[in-house]
Amino acid sequence: MSSIPLDIAPLIATAQSLGAQLRSRAPESERGRRVAPESIAAMTDAGLFRILTPVTHGGLEAGLRAQVETLFEVAAADPAAGWVQMVSNAHAWVAGSFPEECQHAVFGDRSDVVPGTLASQGKAEQVGEGWLLNGRWQFASGVDHGNWLMLGARAKRSDSNPGGPIHVLVPKTDVAVDDTWHVLGLRGTGSKDLVAEDLFVPADFAMSSQILFDGMSPHGERHPTRLNRLPVLVCLSIQLAAAVVGIGAAAYDAYRTRTSTRTEVYTGSSNAAKVGTQMRIGESRVELDIARELIRAAADRGDRVGSTGDRLDIEERAELKFHAAYAVELVRRSVDRLFAASGAHSVYDDSELQARYRDVTTACHHAIIDLDGNLETYGRTLLGLDPGTPLI
Repeated sequence: MSSIPLDIAPLIATAQSLGAQLRSRAPESERGRRVAPESIAAMTDAGLFRILTPVTHGGLEAGLRAQVETLFEVAAADPAAGWVQMVSNAHAWVAGSFPEECQHAVFGDRSDVVPGTLASQGKAEQVGEGWLLNGRWQFASGVDHGNWLMLGARAKRSDSNPGGPIHVLVPKTDVAVDDTWHVLGLRGTGSKDLVAEDLFVPADFAMSSQILFDGMSPHGERHPTRLNRLPVLVCLSIQLAAAVVGIGAAAYDAYRTRTSTRTEVYTGSSNAAKVGTQMRIGESRVELDIARELIRAAADRGDRVGSTGDRLDIEERAELKFHAAYAVELVRRSVDRLFAASGAHSVYDDSELQARYRDVTTACHHAIIDLDGNLETYGRTLLGLDPGTPLI
């Protein structure tokens, strides 16, 4: 088992101390289809939304391992809260590579939460000293709580612009929020649609996605650590997988608690005494442990790069992205196995295991941790081929 770095131990303890209150509000988050405001306030006060924010703007710049370990705790207590922490901190980290004027506006705002979506779902056209933004974006997790939004768009080719994807940061007041979030799981994340019509974005609030995703922005070089030199998609995969591991751990705990006292309805015999039950929980526990250690190791590798300024080569990127995707697959298998043996009472809406099963099932559909795609890319690099995709 990976040891906990001493410098982040207090932050992990803080996340653990919030567990009871986050857990008590998790049903409220699900019913309201947004993280309970009191939970957001508690996490903000604890500094959990500034883990990857640059020190120069009041953040902790604490690294991937700090983000991963606190996500294990928060997502286990309230999956929606953990998911929003994951998304917001990833966006805050990317925002640290934008021009200084943009960073000052975003991080100087009263809200620490940075919602939005990294997928390039909108369109942008260069006009004067900026961009004209149009489109609809899905899956804007945490949009109820932040004042600035990160959005991806495809730039229109012109004489002065080669085209390609860009990312922008815009005030939420300039964008319409369309409440489409009626879904299977992760309901409390409030991942609603965003709509922009002819929204002007100043040049300092936009960046080339390629430069951002490769960790090559000159603006990120000004921070005390080299975290902003890390590739975005790899690190997002690691963080997302950490949230899923936390949710899976909560599902495991719910199953173990109920199964330890559950009896067969027809025979009255102990369910825990059945060999099949023992085999299921043992295998599921090992899968969760392996997933957790895969993510810890990936986060540590990222932090080593962040401390030295080295670069992750394509082969390492493919490996770490697949490790994240495989960790999520291990969690899915673990929770699916437990839910299948949980009995009829687990189908009720007041069953915590049912809720965590829905959350894990929903999380596994995120494109960044698509198992087949990531495995293909990893396999290609193992065989000496190009990765087969520019998104790595």
